[in-house]
Amino acid sequence: MTVTADSVQLIGTSTDGLYPSALFTSSDNGTTGDAGNLTIDTRDLLIRDGAQVSAGTSGEGKGGNLSLTADFVELIGISANGRASSGLFASAVGTGKAGDLLITTQQLLISNGAVATVSSRGEGTTAGNIVISANSVRLDNGQITAQTLSGNGGNLNFNIADLLMRHGSKISTTAGTAQSGGNGGNMKIDSRYIIAIPEENSDITANAFTGTGGKVEINSQGIFGIESRTKPTEKSDITASSELGVSGVINIKAPDTSSIQNSFTELPPVIDTNALIANSCISRGTKRQENSFTITGSGALTPNRPGVLVSNYTTGEVRGVETTSRPWKKGDPIIEPTGLYRLNNGQLLLSRECSN
Repeated sequence: MTVTADSVQLIGTSTDGLYPSALFTSSDNGTTGDAGNLTIDTRDLLIRDGAQVSAGTSGEGKGGNLSLTADFVELIGISANGRASSGLFASAVGTGKAGDLLITTQQLLISNGAVATVSSRGEGTTAGNIVISANSVRLDNGQITAQTLSGNGGNLNFNIADLLMRHGSKISTTAGTAQSGGNGGNMKIDSRYIIAIPEENSDITANAFTGTGGKVEINSQGIFGIESRTKPTEKSDITASSELGVSGVINIKAPDTSSIQNSFTELPPVIDTNALIANSCISRGTKRQENSFTITGSGALTPNRPGVLVSNYTTGEVRGVETTSRPWKKGDPIIEPTGLYRLNNGQLLLSRECSN
């Protein structure tokens, strides 16, 4: 199935919350054929409040691939009853392998409990893969996951410019969620910057339960607020661990940013707000003129050539804020500036002229 439209919006569920607004392809239980692929080509895609786009299988055949091309993709929230997440799904419930999830977009937002996931719930089956090409990916309490009950985790491949993770967001490929076998999947992230908040517990993981942890490979120009650890913690982590098996491998190629993380101090105030709203003004001198003072002798004759007196007064000055004046308070009038003035030192000042 192919959907081509300028804008695609899927919002909400039925009143009882059992049936989401949805686009989907599937193969039913007991069938052996593969499910069809679902392709969406649009400028804007919005999926929210429990709505879903899905390509899945409940039979023996392979689940369909879910391919999405859009300028803007927004996956937001959960259903009103809290039981269903909004999102993109490529899943397998039976013995078939789950399909892949392919996303090409300028901006991807996953927030407020929404997900983009491939999963396999069958015994020993493998999850599909997730491939994302994007300029910006923002997760805010959102998840991108590839998981299985007992088979190997799916692979994640991201080629993105900027990745921001907030408020407990997750990027993971996990095997053995049923506390059984299966190795963690592999994950490759090529991103200019990866940013998280250490205390918000946003994680990048390739974990397993009894199998071997997966492999995480990250190439980035800067990673901030999240770091590699041997096991998950309450901080923002990058892990490839196994609960009972052998840990996986984490390979990060990025500059060392530890010297600047958590070292930002509050910038000093560069603008004196009291001076901005103080009742000051520009005082202009009169135009410089040539004046004369003549001394006459007897007979009203001048003993000398008349001299010229030149005023030494400056053409303008700024009246500073008096130290005895109290700071401006709410309710006091604000006298707005009327023009831009250049002082003798070349400084430009937004002010007003003093009244006579």
